[in-house]
Amino acid sequence: MLGVLDVERVVWPSAGTYHGGDFDILGRKHLFEAGLDFKHSIGHGVGSLLCVHEGPIGISRARKAKFVEGMCVSDEPGYYHDGEFGIRIENVIMVQKHGKFEDRLVFENLTVAPYERDLIDTSIVEQGTLDFLNAYHEECLAKLSPLLQDDPRALAYVTKKCAPLSR
Repeated sequence: MLGVLDVERVVWPSAGTYHGGDFDILGRKHLFEAGLDFKHSIGHGVGSLLCVHEGPIGISRARKAKFVEGMCVSDEPGYYHDGEFGIRIENVIMVQKHGKFEDRLVFENLTVAPYERDLIDTSIVEQGTLDFLNAYHEECLAKLSPLLQDDPRALAYVTKKCAPLSR
């Protein structure tokens, strides 16, 4: 999950030729630190030609197309232990202007689903990451609550899953 969040939180200059190859390491960093890696890319283009794994953009050392505002890409680093298990979270993120700095770009997470709090070991997650997750969960709750007003059980479930994380 940390690789997903590291990609999603990157801020970069809007001038220049920043592309998916520049951000690939962010999705792999924590696995590299544990002596691990995975064979697939971090992400692929979404919504341009309406096909699976579409280019020309993506988050991969092989992708060199410049990111510009409005482009959508998946954010899905993972890990697979051959023959035993695999772990992957897939979000769709979109390139946006930074809210504070005119000359910077960021990714906006378009996926509206809380992270599974029972799988987050808050004792090893930095406070800044917990703050980011809590803000994201607040946003999820704000967007999902109006849609769940007629289903009290679903609303209670989402409210519980979006409750603030703490150490």
